[in-house]
Amino acid sequence: MEKRNIYLNQSQELLSLFEDAGNNSKVMCVPMDYAKKDHIVMFCDGNGRILRKPFSVRNNPEGVEYLTDQVTRSCHRRQIDHKHVFFGGEDVGSYAENFVNTLRSGGWVVAGVNAHDAKKQRANLQASTDRVDLMGIASMLLNRRGNCSPAQSGIYRNLRTLVRHRRKLVAISTEEKNRMHSVVDRLFPGFLNEKKSGICPFSEASLYLMEDRFSPRQIRRRKQPKLIEILHRCGTNKPEDTAKKLQGYAGCVLSTPSEYITTFQLSLTQHVKHFRCLRDSIEQLAHEMAVWLAQTEGAFLTSIRGIGIVLAAGMACEIGNPHNQKPVNNLVSYSGIIPRVKQTGGTQGKTRTGKVAKRCNRILKDYVVQSANQMGLHGPEDLMTDYKRREANGQNADFGIARRYIRTAMCLMRKPQIYLPPEFRSAETKPEERAGYYLMAWPALRDKWKKAGAIETAFDDNHFLGRWRNMVQELYEIKLKL
Repeated sequence: MEKRNIYLNQSQELLSLFEDAGNNSKVMCVPMDYAKKDHIVMFCDGNGRILRKPFSVRNNPEGVEYLTDQVTRSCHRRQIDHKHVFFGGEDVGSYAENFVNTLRSGGWVVAGVNAHDAKKQRANLQASTDRVDLMGIASMLLNRRGNCSPAQSGIYRNLRTLVRHRRKLVAISTEEKNRMHSVVDRLFPGFLNEKKSGICPFSEASLYLMEDRFSPRQIRRRKQPKLIEILHRCGTNKPEDTAKKLQGYAGCVLSTPSEYITTFQLSLTQHVKHFRCLRDSIEQLAHEMAVWLAQTEGAFLTSIRGIGIVLAAGMACEIGNPHNQKPVNNLVSYSGIIPRVKQTGGTQGKTRTGKVAKRCNRILKDYVVQSANQMGLHGPEDLMTDYKRREANGQNADFGIARRYIRTAMCLMRKPQIYLPPEFRSAETKPEERAGYYLMAWPALRDKWKKAGAIETAFDDNHFLGRWRNMVQELYEIKLKL
């Protein structure tokens, strides 16, 4: 059951833990200040009374065993139940991640606190030592300000790792394209402009031509039948017209002096090899993302027109388990798509709306805003209409639709159910009408997973989309063919 109070930033998991204990003295808080070699740890109860002064714990298996043993002994001595013990520290770096994950795998609750907020809780704002920082962390945890994110473990953690890794590779790939543009502008200006050369930039044909002795002179000297054969083999539409246009354009460009051509060609060859490697890695990660996404409720987001595997995975991995997530209003603020509002002077005072806050989950914000833009261009009719209306009124249509998208996404993941247009949501909708919509929407949903190479995983009987498909086929007596 969703619990509401005036402390909206407090962790619902920690609040439940304190309420279940019934008495703050029967709760043990274990704040930790992470480090590469030795963590600084302290024991205190729910009232803030120090049970054990700060001590060091090694960042290795022996350290984990020693810490859990000391916690168990202290709980036994003070008659504290193990389920009323929680650990916590600032955002975990890679050097301490295995330590924290080992504690979580042992069944312990480990919360995270924001380093910026913990700094404000220090008793001394001028100094910063391990012990002073530890007191700030302890204060945050006892105020129930720790974050037990549903995406910190399990399937969602694996999905988040893949999504963020692919995101970085895409950024590197974009950088590599910019470098290739710089070299090509010297060797063959305008080649990467499809309107001038007729070749789609960074297509297979484009990469093949750039990979070996690339220059306008080399393109002009190629025999046209051979060039047509290459373009046809690389999947170019109308290879005859393209070859003629390319060789004609090669004869009227200003190329680099011959003394520099060899060096630029060698540089471009290495850039092409690097770009191919990045592209293959991105495709492999996208496939793995689809496999993990199929095992979560986030798979239902792909039923929305305009939302593919990548956008659905980005949304699902940053939110985590929807059943353990905060209310939608908190998620909207967390994703950074709500403007700042300032109002004073009583009920008659004017409300001033400012810019959105910079402090948010920027990765989630990126995926949510991208999704909103795609739905505004290719999404369901009601969302496309709303997007155009907001644009016409001078509003930020991307942010407006993004807020609707978060509400819709949470509803789909918590049901779970595929997206239904407004006219099919009413209880008065006839079964045959809803069955007709399922049959119409099925090919697009199936093709998204087929393109990602994960159709068998997605519609497996043990996964969410597979169970939904079986239910719909039995309930409406229709056949959704794979």
